Amino acid sequence: MSNSTLSLDESITDFINMNEAGQVLALCKKHYAKDVVMLNDGKVFASSMQESFDKQKVFVDEIKESSVKLVSKEIEGNISKLIFHYKMKNNKDQAFEFTGEHIQHWKNGKIIKEEYQTVK
Repeated sequence: MSNSTLSLDESITDFINMNEAGQVLALCKKHYAKDVVMLNDGKVFASSMQESFDKQKVFVDEIKESSVKLVSKEIEGNISKLIFHYKMKNNKDQAFEFTGEHIQHWKNGKIIKEEYQTVK
């Protein structure tokens, strides 16, 4: 199902489900606009879907185990605020645990801007 046939709420729910399932690269291709602007803790992380995909692939390829759970979801107009709790273990058996907030601006079924920040 293409994003254009999904409602905003359905697109956000699909994003959440894919993120919780660890499908970061697939959700990147499906939900981010080609010219998305992504910020990480206030700094530009990527200024296109392809740049985001390439940078995230480096991290994803190092992950051996992950658990992602939605903590909260707010939607106001075309902006969603999603908070996830992440637990990961990499190929070197190093464990990481953090909570991250994603503020996403949606247009025509795609995320055109995402501001990510680690909240703890």
